[in-house]
Amino acid sequence: MKKNLILVAVALVALVACGGKKNSAKAAEAAPAEQTKTSMVISTQEGAMFTDFEAVQPDGSVAKLSDYVGKGKYILVDFWASWCGPCKREIPYIKAAWNKYKGDKFDVLSVAVWDKPEDTAKAAEEHGVVWNQIVNAQKTPTEIYGIEGIPHLILFGPDGTIVKRGDALRGEGMDAVLSTLL
Repeated sequence: MKKNLILVAVALVALVACGGKKNSAKAAEAAPAEQTKTSMVISTQEGAMFTDFEAVQPDGSVAKLSDYVGKGKYILVDFWASWCGPCKREIPYIKAAWNKYKGDKFDVLSVAVWDKPEDTAKAAEEHGVVWNQIVNAQKTPTEIYGIEGIPHLILFGPDGTIVKRGDALRGEGMDAVLSTLL
Protein backbone atom coordinates (compact mmCIF):
# COMPACT_ATOMS: atom_id res chain seq x y z
CA MET A 1 0.00 0.00 0.00
CA LYS A 2 2.83 2.36 0.90
CA LYS A 3 4.52 1.58 -2.43
CA ASN A 4 1.33 2.52 -4.29
CA LEU A 5 1.04 5.80 -2.39
CA ILE A 6 4.67 6.61 -3.09
CA LEU A 7 4.19 5.83 -6.80
CA VAL A 8 1.09 8.04 -6.92
CA ALA A 9 2.95 10.84 -5.14
CA VAL A 10 5.89 10.54 -7.53
CA ALA A 11 3.53 10.55 -10.51
CA LEU A 12 1.78 13.66 -9.19
CA VAL A 13 5.09 15.44 -8.62
CA ALA A 14 6.15 14.55 -12.17
CA LEU A 15 2.86 15.82 -13.58
CA VAL A 16 3.15 19.09 -11.71
CA ALA A 17 6.77 19.47 -12.76
CA CYS A 18 5.94 18.82 -16.43
CA GLY A 19 3.00 21.19 -16.25
CA GLY A 20 5.24 23.80 -14.68
CA LYS A 21 7.76 23.44 -17.49
CA LYS A 22 5.00 23.70 -20.06
CA ASN A 23 3.62 26.81 -18.38
CA SER A 24 7.13 28.23 -18.13
CA ALA A 25 7.56 27.71 -21.87
CA LYS A 26 4.27 29.47 -22.51
CA ALA A 27 5.33 32.30 -20.21
CA ALA A 28 8.66 32.55 -22.04
CA GLU A 29 6.82 32.70 -25.38
CA ALA A 30 4.52 35.43 -24.04
CA ALA A 31 7.37 37.39 -22.46
CA PRO A 32 8.49 39.20 -25.65
CA ALA A 33 4.94 40.46 -26.25
CA GLU A 34 4.68 41.62 -22.65
CA GLN A 35 8.12 43.24 -22.88
CA THR A 36 7.05 45.02 -26.06
CA LYS A 37 3.91 46.28 -24.35
CA THR A 38 5.93 47.42 -21.33
CA SER A 39 8.55 49.13 -23.48
CA MET A 40 5.77 50.79 -25.51
CA VAL A 41 4.24 52.23 -22.35
CA ILE A 42 7.65 53.42 -21.16
CA SER A 43 8.38 54.99 -24.54
CA THR A 44 5.17 57.03 -24.38
CA GLN A 45 5.44 58.31 -20.82
CA GLU A 46 6.21 61.89 -19.86
CA GLY A 47 9.78 62.73 -20.83
CA ALA A 48 9.89 60.27 -23.73
CA MET A 49 10.24 61.34 -27.36
CA PHE A 50 7.07 61.10 -29.45
CA THR A 51 6.36 58.04 -31.54
CA ASP A 52 5.20 58.87 -35.05
CA PHE A 53 2.16 57.48 -36.84
CA GLU A 54 0.37 58.26 -40.07
CA ALA A 55 -3.20 58.19 -41.33
CA VAL A 56 -4.65 58.39 -44.81
CA GLN A 57 -6.94 61.42 -44.95
CA PRO A 58 -10.32 61.54 -46.73
CA ASP A 59 -8.70 63.37 -49.67
CA GLY A 60 -6.12 60.57 -50.10
CA SER A 61 -3.20 62.48 -48.60
CA VAL A 62 -1.20 61.09 -45.69
CA ALA A 63 -0.95 63.02 -42.42
CA LYS A 64 1.68 62.19 -39.82
CA LEU A 65 2.06 63.22 -36.22
CA SER A 66 5.57 64.37 -37.17
CA ASP A 67 4.01 66.93 -39.52
CA TYR A 68 3.11 68.85 -36.35
CA VAL A 69 5.12 67.57 -33.37
CA GLY A 70 8.82 68.32 -32.84
CA LYS A 71 8.77 71.46 -34.96
CA GLY A 72 9.64 73.98 -32.22
CA LYS A 73 6.19 74.51 -30.65
CA TYR A 74 4.25 73.01 -27.81
CA ILE A 75 1.52 70.90 -29.43
CA LEU A 76 -1.56 69.85 -27.50
CA VAL A 77 -2.90 66.70 -29.14
CA ASP A 78 -6.52 65.76 -28.49
CA PHE A 79 -7.43 62.15 -29.28
CA TRP A 80 -11.20 62.15 -29.77
CA ALA A 81 -14.21 60.83 -31.72
CA SER A 82 -17.46 62.40 -32.91
CA TRP A 83 -19.63 59.96 -30.93
CA CYS A 84 -17.81 60.63 -27.63
CA GLY A 85 -19.77 62.90 -25.29
CA PRO A 86 -16.83 63.67 -22.97
CA CYS A 87 -14.72 64.48 -26.05
CA LYS A 88 -17.26 67.06 -27.21
CA ARG A 89 -17.45 68.54 -23.70
CA GLU A 90 -13.66 68.99 -23.75
CA ILE A 91 -13.70 71.03 -26.99
CA PRO A 92 -14.56 74.40 -25.33
CA TYR A 93 -11.49 74.07 -23.08
CA ILE A 94 -9.31 73.20 -26.06
CA LYS A 95 -10.79 76.09 -28.04
CA ALA A 96 -10.11 78.51 -25.16
CA ALA A 97 -6.49 77.31 -24.93
CA TRP A 98 -6.02 77.57 -28.68
CA ASN A 99 -7.46 81.09 -28.76
CA LYS A 100 -5.35 82.19 -25.79
CA TYR A 101 -1.98 80.64 -26.66
CA LYS A 102 -1.87 79.89 -30.43
CA GLY A 103 1.12 81.33 -32.21
CA ASP A 104 4.86 80.80 -32.46
CA LYS A 105 5.05 78.72 -29.27
CA PHE A 106 1.80 76.72 -29.21
CA ASP A 107 -0.73 74.96 -31.39
CA VAL A 108 -3.41 72.27 -31.16
CA LEU A 109 -3.91 69.09 -33.15
CA SER A 110 -7.05 66.98 -32.97
CA VAL A 111 -6.64 63.31 -33.90
CA ALA A 112 -9.85 61.45 -34.67
CA VAL A 113 -9.73 57.82 -33.55
CA TRP A 114 -12.24 54.96 -33.71
CA ASP A 115 -14.53 57.09 -35.92
CA LYS A 116 -15.90 57.43 -39.44
CA PRO A 117 -14.23 60.30 -41.32
CA GLU A 118 -17.58 61.78 -42.40
CA ASP A 119 -18.80 61.79 -38.78
CA THR A 120 -15.56 63.42 -37.65
CA ALA A 121 -15.90 66.18 -40.25
CA LYS A 122 -19.51 66.86 -39.28
CA ALA A 123 -18.74 67.01 -35.54
CA ALA A 124 -15.66 69.18 -36.09
CA GLU A 125 -17.74 71.69 -38.03
CA GLU A 126 -20.59 71.64 -35.49
CA HIS A 127 -18.22 72.21 -32.57
CA GLY A 128 -15.90 74.76 -34.17
CA VAL A 129 -12.77 72.63 -34.44
CA VAL A 130 -10.78 74.98 -36.67
CA TRP A 131 -7.25 73.98 -35.68
CA ASN A 132 -5.16 71.23 -37.29
CA GLN A 133 -6.68 67.78 -37.55
CA ILE A 134 -5.70 64.25 -38.43
CA VAL A 135 -8.82 62.38 -39.47
CA ASN A 136 -9.29 58.63 -39.81
CA ALA A 137 -6.41 57.61 -37.51
CA GLN A 138 -8.54 54.76 -36.16
CA LYS A 139 -6.74 52.62 -33.55
CA THR A 140 -3.12 53.17 -34.58
CA PRO A 141 -2.31 56.09 -32.24
CA THR A 142 -4.30 54.67 -29.34
CA GLU A 143 -2.32 51.45 -29.56
CA ILE A 144 0.99 53.32 -29.81
CA TYR A 145 0.23 55.61 -26.87
CA GLY A 146 -1.60 53.06 -24.72
CA ILE A 147 -4.83 55.05 -24.79
CA GLU A 148 -7.77 53.05 -23.53
CA GLY A 149 -10.35 55.82 -23.33
CA ILE A 150 -11.03 59.15 -24.95
CA PRO A 151 -10.75 62.05 -24.79
CA HIS A 152 -7.07 61.72 -24.10
CA LEU A 153 -4.77 64.72 -24.27
CA ILE A 154 -1.01 64.74 -24.67
CA LEU A 155 1.14 67.87 -24.59
CA PHE A 156 4.33 67.56 -26.63
CA GLY A 157 7.24 69.93 -26.11
CA PRO A 158 8.95 71.93 -28.84
CA ASP A 159 11.51 69.13 -29.30
CA GLY A 160 8.85 66.40 -29.50
CA THR A 161 9.12 65.04 -25.96
CA ILE A 162 5.98 64.25 -24.01
CA VAL A 163 5.57 67.01 -21.43
CA LYS A 164 2.26 65.99 -19.89
CA ARG A 165 -0.54 63.58 -20.65
CA GLY A 166 -3.90 62.48 -19.33
CA ASP A 167 -6.25 63.96 -16.78
CA ALA A 168 -3.93 66.83 -15.75
CA LEU A 169 -4.71 68.41 -19.13
CA ARG A 170 -8.48 68.04 -18.99
CA GLY A 171 -10.92 70.84 -18.26
CA GLU A 172 -9.55 73.80 -16.32
CA GLY A 173 -6.35 71.89 -15.61
CA MET A 174 -5.38 72.48 -19.22
CA ASP A 175 -4.93 76.22 -18.73
CA ALA A 176 -3.13 75.68 -15.43
CA VAL A 177 -0.52 73.53 -17.17
CA LEU A 178 -0.22 75.73 -20.26
CA SER A 179 0.06 78.99 -18.30
CA THR A 180 3.19 77.70 -16.54
CA LEU A 181 4.86 76.85 -19.86
CA LEU A 182 3.78 79.65 -22.19
